Parts: sequence; C-alpha cells; structure tokens
Amino acid sequence: MCDNGIVLVHSSVTARCKLSPAGYERMFRIRRSLNRLYNDSLEERKRAYQERKQKLSFYDQCKVLTKLRQSNEHGLGSIAVGPARGMLKRLDQAFKSFFRRVKVGQKPGYPRFRALARCVTIDVTSIRPSVLRDCGTYYAIRIKGFPRIQCYPSQTLPDSRQLQSLRLTLRGRHWHASMVYQLEQAATEPATAATGIDVGVRKRMTLSNGKTYKPHKRNWKRMRKAQRAVARCQKRSQTRRKRVARLARYRRREFVSQRNALHRATTEIVRSYGLIAVERLKVVNLTRSAKGTEEAPGTNVNAKAGLNREILSQNWSLLFSQLEYKAEWAGREYVEVDPKHTSQDCHRCGARNHPKRSETYRCAACGLTMDRDQNAAINILAAGVLAAGASTWAVTSCVAPEPYAGTSIRKFGI
Repeated sequence: MCDNGIVLVHSSVTARCKLSPAGYERMFRIRRSLNRLYNDSLEERKRAYQERKQKLSFYDQCKVLTKLRQSNEHGLGSIAVGPARGMLKRLDQAFKSFFRRVKVGQKPGYPRFRALARCVTIDVTSIRPSVLRDCGTYYAIRIKGFPRIQCYPSQTLPDSRQLQSLRLTLRGRHWHASMVYQLEQAATEPATAATGIDVGVRKRMTLSNGKTYKPHKRNWKRMRKAQRAVARCQKRSQTRRKRVARLARYRRREFVSQRNALHRATTEIVRSYGLIAVERLKVVNLTRSAKGTEEAPGTNVNAKAGLNREILSQNWSLLFSQLEYKAEWAGREYVEVDPKHTSQDCHRCGARNHPKRSETYRCAACGLTMDRDQNAAINILAAGVLAAGASTWAVTSCVAPEPYAGTSIRKFGI
C-alpha cells in the first residue's frame, strides 16, 4: 500500500475473440509452429543432458530461437518473438516444477511431448501498448504475424499502458483473450465487523450472523443426457467430436456462471468484514472414493459418490481462493481454523452434541436451539479471533481500528 492510501492490484479481464475464417486457419498454423518449437526444445534439453550432461536454461534456448527466426524455421521468423518466448517460458516452468517435485519427494512427472490438441494457449510476452487498441465497439489485438483479432469484453478496458500480460486460449471453437492489468485503486474502507463462514452442500455458505447463500444446483439430467449421447457414438467419429465439444461448452458455461456468482458473494463479504474466518478443509481428501479394496471394500459407496459430486459442484476451493486474495487486496484478515468439532460444539456453553443429519442444533446441556450451520460458523469465528493475534497483524500489514465486533470467545482446539 502506498502512503496516500492507494494500493496496486492486478486485475484480470477475459474476453471472447472474433476472427475471420482465414484468421482461424492462420491461428492453426501458428499453433502448429509453436507446438513444434515446444517439442523440439524439449528434445534439445533431453539430448543435451543425455549426451553432454548439460542443463539448458531458458536463456540458452532463447539464443537458439534467434537462429531459428533468422532461418525462418517452421515459420517462426514471420511472427513476433513474444509468443515463441512464451512457449519456451512454459517449457522452462515445466522443468522447474519437475525438479521441485523431485526435491520434495513427490511424483516427478517429467515433461512430455505435446500433441497439437494440447497446444491451446499462446502466451504473449514483451507487451507493448500498441498490442491492444480501442476501436470503439471492440478492441483490436495486433501482433506481428497474427491475423486481425477482435475482442469484445463486457467492460471498458483500462489504459493499454497498464497491460502486464496477454494470453490467447482456444476453448472449443472460439479463441479467448485474457488480459492482466496493474491498476491503482483506493484502499478499502476499514471494517470492524468479523464473520465466520461454514460451507456446506445444502447451503453453499452460512455466516455467523445467520446470512446464507444458496447452493449451486447442477442440472444433472441435462449433463447425463449429453454424456450418454457421447457414449453412444463410435470412437474417433465426427459425430462423437461434435457431441464432446457440445458437452465441453455446456460445462464451460456452467463453470463461468458459478465463478461469477462466487465473485459477487466473496466481494460482498470482503467489503463488509475486517476478519474472515473459514475452515481449513482439504477438498481432495473429502472427495475420496469409498470403494476401498478387494480385501476391505467400502460401505455406502453410491451415497459417498453422490456426496462427492455435490461437494465438487459447490467449488469450495475456488471460494476459498477468491476470499484469500481479495482479503489480501483489501487489507482484511483471513484466517483458516481447524474444522474439528465445529459442528458439534455448542457455542454458548461448550457442550458437545451430535446433531447427525438434523439441520437444527439442539444442546442437551443449556437448551440452545438454532441452525446447525450458524452454530458452526460462530465456532469458526471464535477460533479465528483467537488465531488472529499481534503476530498475525504484523504479517498481513493490517490495522485493526477497533476491537472486532463478533461473538463471545471460547477457547477450544485450534
């Protein structure tokens, strides 16, 4: 944050692009050239290590790229150098991730050669303001060697001089442009209220003050109909390709709709509360299969499979990710607490009850009766306030103008 109350944030905008039929054909040839560059560079790295025990870096391969452009190998000399460098950068990141996984003892996953169908992203480096131009009703993307690309964002784009990165992605039949801007914006007004958030399946989110957010109801009937249409087709047939593309478009529209709904909800929460406490959930572990092994088969496999589908349809990981980075932008406190017993403990007296499948929490000790998810959200908030100490404030560079206006705090396992 700057001294004048201005913060620098990165804002991402995605827009659908429009090209002519000749433009689509030109983009296909560019993809093919960049994919060959990726595979050739991967082969060059493998051969250099096997024959000479030499590790090539990104800059070493950029020198080779200069020679390839001079000889116009695979047509690389006719396009801008930025997309080619972006492909080499992507390969370099793949090797860095490989060595990182080897170092920590994870499954290495050595970089592999890519088919053209997997080359759907073009990263444009060395951004200049002239790359993106406002043409009134649309924005024109102009890159050397590329066709004329028109993008239609849903909002007015900032000054092109603030453009940090540009990425072109092929999704189905259409190209999309993702632009990242570095913007200055006023710091968010300080908030003294705090909230705890309990996520679920019947209600996507329940706040400690009782406010709830509706869950995402996926149209399983329509999705199964599209999946069965794909299953009935002969493999590698043209009809199967069309139906697979139709299913992919439906899933993409559904994901974008839910992502936008989460953006609206998380923005509202971050603007309203200064401390946001959530559960530290491992969604991967929660959605594991219950099949078990032949020696020890699992129980209620179908019920667990249905629960896994419902959990994944609520996009909890995306929800937590949005809350975390938006809280950092706004200077809020974001705390993750242990979810153990938060749905069982009474927030008033601390007694432990087992509501099982009931939506109403009833305490046998003090007689408390309230919504089960709200009781859990209050316990999460209490644990979050305890976890947010002086050291936490120093790390996040936040300032607490007043004590948080929350519920009573009771110490329990964090």
